Amino acid sequence: AAESLGGTTLILTDKTGTLTEGRMELAEIISEKPKELVLELALLNTDVIVGNPAGSPKDWHISGKPLDVAIVKAAIEHRVLLHDVFKRNAILENKSFNSREKYSGVHARIGTRSRWIYLGAPDVLLEITDVSQERKDDLINQIDRLAYGGNRVLGLAVDDKFVALLAFRDPVREGVSRAIEEISNAGVRTKIVTGDHKGTAVAIAKELGFAVNDQAVMEGREIEGCSDKALKERIQDVVIFARVDPEDKLRLVRLYQELGEVVAVTGDGVNDAPALKGADVGIAVGSGTDVAKGAADLIILDDNFETIVEAIREGRRILSNIRKVIVYLLSSVLSELILIGGSLIAGVALPINALQILWVNFFSDSFPAVGLAFEGGGNYLGQDPGRRQKGLMNTSMKVFVWTIGTLTSILLLFLYLFLLGRGFDPAIVRTFIFASFSVYTLFLIFSIKSLDRSIFTYNPFSNIYLVLGVLVGFLLTALAIYWPPLREILGTVSLSPMWLWGVLGVGITNILLAELGKMLFFKRS
Repeated sequence: AAESLGGTTLILTDKTGTLTEGRMELAEIISEKPKELVLELALLNTDVIVGNPAGSPKDWHISGKPLDVAIVKAAIEHRVLLHDVFKRNAILENKSFNSREKYSGVHARIGTRSRWIYLGAPDVLLEITDVSQERKDDLINQIDRLAYGGNRVLGLAVDDKFVALLAFRDPVREGVSRAIEEISNAGVRTKIVTGDHKGTAVAIAKELGFAVNDQAVMEGREIEGCSDKALKERIQDVVIFARVDPEDKLRLVRLYQELGEVVAVTGDGVNDAPALKGADVGIAVGSGTDVAKGAADLIILDDNFETIVEAIREGRRILSNIRKVIVYLLSSVLSELILIGGSLIAGVALPINALQILWVNFFSDSFPAVGLAFEGGGNYLGQDPGRRQKGLMNTSMKVFVWTIGTLTSILLLFLYLFLLGRGFDPAIVRTFIFASFSVYTLFLIFSIKSLDRSIFTYNPFSNIYLVLGVLVGFLLTALAIYWPPLREILGTVSLSPMWLWGVLGVGITNILLAELGKMLFFKRS
């Protein structure tokens, strides 16, 4: 999950509550009927819980869907109270909202007659109700006006009669525009996928700073009419997908993945579960359903897009640290392989024994490796997108492990063979190689703090946990050489100061080789 989140290249985000505050307010009612009657009919289609019904209606604590809450609050302002409406009108049957029909319905007994009251997408309700063409054209113009003004528009119908348009305003979240720009600079594109009218989505997108033209908007009916091949060619330039249903959303996820994108998807409803499950990273919002949360990889508790950006930043930090730990441990293992293999080929005694290898791997190297997990402070959203690669093993890691790691390991092997050839005491030489092998990785870890930046551009001692881990590594190496009980177990001997200067020289040389490798490779790239 951390790898996928850190490698995200595309976010398909819902609009309501993620880019906006999710704080709906009824802004306008367009109807030939009195507003009080319109609100009473709309109330029958709401499902809310009032936490303190005995209190003053203006002080009610109302919980439920943002649109339902907005209708209840607007009704209170017009002295139309929820409990009075439900006392006067008996509910006979409910028809839940579904993404295919895009409206909900309630069968209620109003006075002596039973009626179906529908609330949902106005353009859909206009198609299923008896409206003259002249009035229909006028209402469509009104819908477009309201939607392109940034309002979310609902239609209200009773039986086969269209009754009213209700326009809701949902302010854009402060800071979202800045977050989208920041994540765009980091190589992550953002696209809006919503069930709302395209005009509403376009208005919000423009307010957030998106460049939107006719080619940048696509509706659900267009998606349905396109083949996969045609849709792949089109969706790269699309910024807004409006009036989409769950099948469209899942199809978009699949097609973007086939185009090589690492896709993160936000959602809150039961119908979002397939897309959340199919995405590389499914992100459910905290106010969403349990089904959506169960299908997601992570949950954003405050529903805020800025939090998604922070989660990606953290994912990149985690992924970066995982890579550093892998490079650190693989470099150590590679050194062991070259030292052992090279000695066998040369026909000389092994420079380090099994217990010494275990001592370095399980003790000396472990604490610094743990310290790397606490690396932070980097501009993880400021990376050059062109240099960031998908997958765990990226170019920087390969340079370190296969190039720099190999060179430093060969250097240690030739140093061992050279010292043996000069006739030095084999026990001292083997202890010197053991100490050099243990210490050079402790030096090298400060260069591994950044796999593509020079050590001279950052503070190598900024991570206190890493520094403490290295100090523990030095202490354990010293104990292995100078504490008699451990010398007996590990087969080492005490080293004189001259040899210790040599150990220090090996450590510094390896840092210089690592930095030279960074400079040569990344200067060319």
